[in-house]
Amino acid sequence: MRKIRRLGLSLVLAVLMLVGLAVPALAGNPTVSITVTAQVISISNSEANWPIGIVTVGQERYFAADVGVEDKDYSTITNTGSVAVSIALQGTDIEGGSWDWAISATGVAASETYALNATAGNGTGDYSTIVKKTPFNNLTTGLAVDATWGWSMLFKAPTAFNADDDGASKTSTLTLVASKT
Repeated sequence: MRKIRRLGLSLVLAVLMLVGLAVPALAGNPTVSITVTAQVISISNSEANWPIGIVTVGQERYFAADVGVEDKDYSTITNTGSVAVSIALQGTDIEGGSWDWAISATGVAASETYALNATAGNGTGDYSTIVKKTPFNNLTTGLAVDATWGWSMLFKAPTAFNADDDGASKTSTLTLVASKT
C-alpha cells in the first residue's frame, strides 16, 4: 500500500510539475496581430468607345452622348483601387485607309494632323489638357479611393486631308494611365 501511495504521490507531483511548467510557458509567449492591405492601382471608365463618324476638314466633335453637344462630364473615371491616384492621358495617331493622321503635340489641328483635348476639371473646366503621345498630360491628381471624375474630350479634324486619302474608316486609341498620387 505504501508503494502505491508513493507511486500515486509521484504521479501527482509529476503532473503538477508539468502543469506548473506549461502554464508559465504559455503566459510568456505574446502574439502579434498582422494586418496588411495590398496597394492596388486600378481605375474604370464609363465609356469604352467613341464612334465619331464622318468628319469634314477642320470639323470639331465633342465626346458626348449627343453629337455636337458639349458635355464636360460625359464620361466618368472611377478609382477602383486601394490608393489615391493621378490620371494621365495618352493618345495615338489615327490609322486606317490609305492615309494616317498624326496626333498633335500642341492641341492644335493642322494638315493631316488631328488634335484631341480633354476637359481639365470634373465637368467645369475648359479643354486645355492636350492628349498626345508623349509625355502624358495629367487629367487629374489625388483621385481618392471610390471617387469619380467626370471628363470629356474635343476632337479637331485635320485642317487638310491628303488628296490620296481613300476616306476609309480610321481608328485611334486613348489610354487613361493611373499612378499612385
